[in-house]
Amino acid sequence: MTATTPPPGSDSDEPIRRAPKHRPDGTTPPPENDGLNDALGAIEEMVLNGGKLEQTGAYLKMMGLAQAYAVAEHRTYAQLKERSSIVSPDDLLRLNLRSIVAEFGIHTNESDTALLNRAYDAHRLGTDFTVWLDPLREAAVTMRHARALLRHAGIVPDGRLDEYASKVLELAKGATVAATDAFARKLAAEFGAEEFEAAFEHEYQARHVTIEDREFGMSRITADVPTLQAHAVYDLMNKQAKALREENVNEADEHRRRVREAQARGEDLSPADAEFVEDPRTVRQLMADLFVETFLTTTPQSMREHEAKGGSRVNATVSIVIPVLNLLNPDAPRDVATINGMTPISMTEAREMAGKAKCFQRILTDPITGHVLTVDSRNATPSMRRFLQARDQVCLFPGCRRPAHQSELDHTKPWAAGGKTDVENLGHLCPKHHTLKHQRPWECEQLGGGWVRWRTPRGERVTVEPARVGPIFKPVDDQEYDAINDPAPF
Repeated sequence: MTATTPPPGSDSDEPIRRAPKHRPDGTTPPPENDGLNDALGAIEEMVLNGGKLEQTGAYLKMMGLAQAYAVAEHRTYAQLKERSSIVSPDDLLRLNLRSIVAEFGIHTNESDTALLNRAYDAHRLGTDFTVWLDPLREAAVTMRHARALLRHAGIVPDGRLDEYASKVLELAKGATVAATDAFARKLAAEFGAEEFEAAFEHEYQARHVTIEDREFGMSRITADVPTLQAHAVYDLMNKQAKALREENVNEADEHRRRVREAQARGEDLSPADAEFVEDPRTVRQLMADLFVETFLTTTPQSMREHEAKGGSRVNATVSIVIPVLNLLNPDAPRDVATINGMTPISMTEAREMAGKAKCFQRILTDPITGHVLTVDSRNATPSMRRFLQARDQVCLFPGCRRPAHQSELDHTKPWAAGGKTDVENLGHLCPKHHTLKHQRPWECEQLGGGWVRWRTPRGERVTVEPARVGPIFKPVDDQEYDAINDPAPF
């Protein structure tokens, strides 16, 4: 329902008008008397009850993960007593816990890493912050509040953990998650000033840049850097963007002035004014463009001072999968182009990049299933790796989305047990799931064409389907199509 549409059941044809920002006499308007307050009361009760049920479920899930942690501890202790282990007790505990929660994740559609981290949080809450358990069970606070507490607890001295937990809980009962997080961060820094400096040094050593692929051909780059540098970078980009925006606005105003003067004199526009196009970018858009241009068009000082200065810059490597018909004919029916066969990008952008490419790699796909058939050749060489990367796209463990190029090639039937180096016995597993397969009772078998069937430690079977990276042609008029014997349907 829009703001100018009468509510259902209204006898009036008069559209609802938007209220002015302020009342003419500056007074507060009277309570609404449109008869909808009773309905809003029922709606509020529904929202609040739903919120309580949601928090109750989160509490039960937390307690379940805490118990899973306890089981993993018992299992680890028993294994260490039975035999010596080449891994540390902490690593063995993590491996056991990952194996347990990975089986949960198959049913909840959550990654084992996310459940693993929540299991550690649940154990920490039940061990060091028991004062939070009753409020969590009673939905006085949420698990999001609890995660804010835990996020900053690492630098709090052991002797002040109880005080830290009580003060954050007192605030959390009447505050938002964001306010709780800010309070906990400041309080933890006050309680652990020395630890704060040590934690900063640890985080500084772990500084890094990550990329998150989002929707509609866009991605988000995140950099973990010192706060002072981050604010300096942001402030500089903001000032540069505002200066460019002001310059663009002034140029547009000057252009409009010259156009009016030329029209008043009855003169033709100059070639420059006739071709002038106003730059409509906002400050936010200009900041994003400056961010990209800075990295792609300038050489960092570290590279200038490096011993290889004067040499060619390192070039980025990006795999773009483009349907060949769209590459040959921009007017052909559009299919989506992708980065590494997974993340959609604009076809216009993909065609522009293809025009600058030095070489192409041909991937043949099944026209019916869309699965990869071959890449170049099938020799046990780098070309086989290219084929398997194109076929698998991601780690073959259930639910994992780690890209194949960041994963490891695994012999499904181990080489030591007679497994062949063959595409039907090879598949990509990320390092943590590669370890899980060989160290825990997770079994898998290849069914052909990239299909993999897993058997969980408790006997459940889960099948992972290969990614579809090519177009899929469907039979016309309900006619069966034989991909082996029939001619191509195009």
